[in-house]
Amino acid sequence: MKPTNTQNRLTVGAALISGLLLSTAATAIETGGGNGGSGSGQGFAALYDRASGEGRCSVDVVRGSDSTYYIPSDSSNRTAQFNVLVWGNGTGGNATTYRSMLESVASHCIIVAAANTDNSGTGREMKDALDSARSRYSSIIAADARVCTAGHSQGGGGSFNAANRIDADCVIPVQPDTRWTTQIDDDLADDVEVITIWGSSDTLAPASGNSRNVEGASSILTQVETNGEGHFAPTSGTGGIVGIIFRMANIAQLSPDASLRTEFRGAFFGPTTSNTVTENNRNISNVERDNGAVSTAP
Repeated sequence: MKPTNTQNRLTVGAALISGLLLSTAATAIETGGGNGGSGSGQGFAALYDRASGEGRCSVDVVRGSDSTYYIPSDSSNRTAQFNVLVWGNGTGGNATTYRSMLESVASHCIIVAAANTDNSGTGREMKDALDSARSRYSSIIAADARVCTAGHSQGGGGSFNAANRIDADCVIPVQPDTRWTTQIDDDLADDVEVITIWGSSDTLAPASGNSRNVEGASSILTQVETNGEGHFAPTSGTGGIVGIIFRMANIAQLSPDASLRTEFRGAFFGPTTSNTVTENNRNISNVERDNGAVSTAP
């Protein structure tokens, strides 16, 4: 007998929960300086290597009942204000599952507001996390703050739904599941920029089964597939190669330093240059940029 859609969703959901609970045994490929592709230290390789490490901001992790906040502080600018990343966990994930990766993002002087739920597909809890962060940390959130949504697996799919709920500027989904644990409810607004990160060895939420849904919902889209990483790379250490590309995307969208933001945006948007993300990097297996991404100014 052919399984029903409900049975399929339960099976995949159980696999995701099991995998996340066992994720401490997962092996991620951690890469730092010198692994940026050509080794030349120029162009995209240089940007990649710079995003391999921590940023200049120190980070306080504050656990609330419904959300966890990663709050940066900049010793060189005590009155600094920041942009915001809103995060949704994958199925079975919790406030500590992605702590190292999210803390590394916050070290680049970005506030992270993470919903604690392991059921983030609707985007409602992610919106609540942002609302709470705006209330608790209004003094350090920029008045004209850029806001991106992001998440892993179910949370990656949910980041599209959250973006529509909060009118986000950008979406950075990580290995988003858009078939089994959640679906994208509506297309994004035409000006929302999307950088999607996949893993070539991911069998739970592969690009092959999900990229069409992401493409259908997006008007400005860059997709990057890392080489050899599975579904749980983001849960180990600072996220392996997936984590490096994720930090690059966050710097490109949310760094408070406008010149740095422009520099990193060149990896994902605008005409092809030496800074553009490339399959010539040995840690990247595939790159796809649509017309919207190519025509968007870095």
